[in-house]
Amino acid sequence: MESLISKMNIKVRRDCTLAELTSFKVGGPADCVLYPESAEQCASLIAASKASGKYLIFLGNGSNVLGSDKGCRDYILRTDGLSTLSIDKDGIMTVGAGVKGVKASSFAAKSGFSGLEFLYGIPGTVGGAVFMNAGAYDGSMDQVVLRTRYLDDDGNLCTLEGEAHSFGYRKSFFMEHPKFLILETELQLRPGNSEEIFAKIEELQAKRREKQPLEYPSAGSTFKRPEGYFAGKLIQDAGLSGYSIGGAQVSEKHCGFIINANHATGADVRNLISHVKKTVLERFGVELECEVLMLGEE
Repeated sequence: MESLISKMNIKVRRDCTLAELTSFKVGGPADCVLYPESAEQCASLIAASKASGKYLIFLGNGSNVLGSDKGCRDYILRTDGLSTLSIDKDGIMTVGAGVKGVKASSFAAKSGFSGLEFLYGIPGTVGGAVFMNAGAYDGSMDQVVLRTRYLDDDGNLCTLEGEAHSFGYRKSFFMEHPKFLILETELQLRPGNSEEIFAKIEELQAKRREKQPLEYPSAGSTFKRPEGYFAGKLIQDAGLSGYSIGGAQVSEKHCGFIINANHATGADVRNLISHVKKTVLERFGVELECEVLMLGEE
């Protein structure tokens, strides 16, 4: 693996932490972070890691993950270099997995195409959005995704079409195959007026600023929406607004968010998540499911 990294001249960092790589700003050392710049480099890394028995973790903007205090000994592949971004006259937009959602949404709006307004305020990458079928304010990725090109766990190039994505609420084909790497996706957008599209984006952003604790590090909504309920309302009704363990806190602004209020550790956040789940289950008989992914050693 190391010889391949050197031979292909792949950019690598060995001096960072999971806190630097994630929006929660939590986590210990990241031993080896790789920054491939092409699908070919990614394919070679996947094949080499499988042959050597080394585990390879894929990471976009780190906006829906919680880093471990112990750090991560595995190789981390950042998708920043997968940066394709184009749109044709029919509104078919091709987006690399490493492109941030805000950039893709803005590009679509400037090009006069609607359908990605919801993505502007979601802080992850397009690859991450496809992976978890990200959505907000009645918009979600399953509404726009046509096809996705990816590498399987042998490094082979594959394509997924339409319903084969198996999209559901915060789930997709890729969540069932975490060793498959999303390279790029094609989206079908609608013609629109740029000024009106940006006005809609600003309207949604104003709602976010009003209702969400954007001034604190977090991973966005911590829990999936239980069927028939709202996670934030259950947590608030359980008397947990503002409840904290160490530096982690249930946001008083939006109880569905657990925030890094004061130099929280990974253990603080995990313990608070467990406490919230336990309390809500005891009070209301509803089992909350965490949508934040855990990264690194326990």
